[in-house]
Amino acid sequence: MAPILEVRNLTKIYEGGVLANHEINFSVEEGEIHALVGENGAGKSTLMKMLYGMESVTSGQIFIRGKEVKFASSKEAIAEGIGMVHQHFMLVDSLTGAENMMLGIKESRFLTDKKDDIRVTEEVAAQYNFEIDAARRVRDMSVGMKQKLEILKILYRGAKILILDEPTAVLTPQETEELFERLVSLKEKGMTIIFISHKLKEVKQISDRITILKGGRTGGTYCTADVTEEEISRLMVGRVISNDYDKKPLSPERELLRVEDVSYRDKFQVTKLDHVSFTLNDKEIVGIAGVDGNGQSELISVITAELRMGSGRIVLKDCDISHASIGKIRNIGLSYIPEDRMRNGCAAPMSVEENMIVSNIDTFASKMKIIDKKKVREHSRRLIKEFLVKTPSERQSIKSLSGGNIQKAIVAREFSAGSDVLILDQPTRGVDVGAISFIHSKILEMRENGNGILLVSADLNELLSLSDRILVMHKGKIVASLDNRTERVSEEELGLYMLGIKTQEGMAV
Repeated sequence: MAPILEVRNLTKIYEGGVLANHEINFSVEEGEIHALVGENGAGKSTLMKMLYGMESVTSGQIFIRGKEVKFASSKEAIAEGIGMVHQHFMLVDSLTGAENMMLGIKESRFLTDKKDDIRVTEEVAAQYNFEIDAARRVRDMSVGMKQKLEILKILYRGAKILILDEPTAVLTPQETEELFERLVSLKEKGMTIIFISHKLKEVKQISDRITILKGGRTGGTYCTADVTEEEISRLMVGRVISNDYDKKPLSPERELLRVEDVSYRDKFQVTKLDHVSFTLNDKEIVGIAGVDGNGQSELISVITAELRMGSGRIVLKDCDISHASIGKIRNIGLSYIPEDRMRNGCAAPMSVEENMIVSNIDTFASKMKIIDKKKVREHSRRLIKEFLVKTPSERQSIKSLSGGNIQKAIVAREFSAGSDVLILDQPTRGVDVGAISFIHSKILEMRENGNGILLVSADLNELLSLSDRILVMHKGKIVASLDNRTERVSEEELGLYMLGIKTQEGMAV
């Protein structure tokens, strides 16, 4: 019996001769959860885009149930029963769950029956045992509910093969367990799932088989039960990666950042920050935990002057920056790695070299404001080497790099800026285990050098491995402040605070 999905000698060469995939071969059986793993730049995203009709195939073949298919668009892939849930949700925030569910179903919907759309959505949700508030607007949904809605949209459109790209990246442990229960249920109903993740513990937990990509080629397919996490790591990056770090005990000597009673409302007058206060000292990492949408993004945006707070005060190195410009804040001594690397972290059309100096360009200019190109080149080449950025040249367009290498270039720029305070918002999201280990080592190195680091991460293991203290946010408030120096907090306990089930004594509710 033919596999439900098979690719033979699949190759993708982009303009300019960049080889993304080279003669990829793998197959997926009907009713299995098949994990796809590999380091950044291994070709996972390109391969999935070809399977979903988002990228053309240079050479090779794709077969569905033994029949060769050629996709010119995602619509054609959907018609053949392939659906994809992207890492960044493709939902319209201002519409309800039911309205999102029905988008594109009919050619023309000038008159809609909202009650009927809600009924249909709830029926589909019940069929797959998914809990969805179909009448709620997407912007008011939890991340877990948004993800379930994305999956239901695909199922409603007749998908039999689901491609899930980093599906647990922003979920709590409790939400991840619930998702896995649903995926197993879908598998029992005969669905086939391709699961892309960098979290090897989850890959081991949920998948039946694993295919490893390395350097754009197939590195082999294995029964999950037959390989350990360490063996998967070695097959992916050539060595075993450990997240057990030897963190030196350090004693802070001075306060670097103070947030006092900060509140903020969005344009809809919804309170996003509710009297938030905390301090950050030198030689320490303060982690910020919380389910996505509970004020973490607004807090970082207020500190970095992207948003203006409604009330409160922020002090950076004894300077009141409550109303300061981004430029002034950087000059005082703050570096920032944003959550969205493509929208806020880099200038996509510019080269790697240009991106590595864009935030501190004055350093490379003479008194006549002329850029010293030789100095720029030497600086960028040094950072590329030190931070292991895989690029053909410092003059390469940064958007042509893999996501992990773009992230390492941004980390290189911000970590070399000479700032005392580093704000890191999801610094390793979508990054492979080897790059994660490298970035973590650099974060700990900056801590030892006396920097204060504010770390926002949806990866609870990352927070627990690196942080000295962890602040937990729920509905715009800090509901717990946990000391992680002497006794490591558990992921389960963090999850309870994040979901609002538990509140630390003395904290606002």
